[in-house]
Amino acid sequence: MGFLSKDDKTGEYVSVISEQCQFQGTLDLQGSLRIDGALEGNVDNAKYVTISKSGTVKGDITAQGVVVIGKMTGDIVADSVEILADAKITGNIRSKSILIEGGAKVSATIQVVGEEEASLDEEEIAADEPQNKPAKTEKIEKQEKHEKKDNKKGDK
Repeated sequence: MGFLSKDDKTGEYVSVISEQCQFQGTLDLQGSLRIDGALEGNVDNAKYVTISKSGTVKGDITAQGVVVIGKMTGDIVADSVEILADAKITGNIRSKSILIEGGAKVSATIQVVGEEEASLDEEEIAADEPQNKPAKTEKIEKQEKHEKKDNKKGDK
């Protein structure tokens, strides 16, 4: 499959799916992941995920940071996302910070959220939005009353 290596600079362990490797399944890891090969499945709880130029992912990624240079089909939820020039992405992206380099091919719904919004789910966000329907109904009712009064005056 791949191997586990230690980054000399940070002392952090990085899992690698090597270039000639194909992996299917869900990876739930606390460290970082570099994908040089092919992954069909999800990556959950990762620190940093890098999809290299030769890497391909068909699945969803949840991580602190994601860098895409290769191909990605799926959703990304991360604090920061960098999409570099050679990247090709299809899916949805939800992040606090996003950088898209010129030349990248992105076909995605992108949602940049603030610090407080990042922890809210969609139902909570929808519940906080003001509901304008009653105000519109009152306005229409007032207009109809005025029109009726005008019509009665015109009949006399």
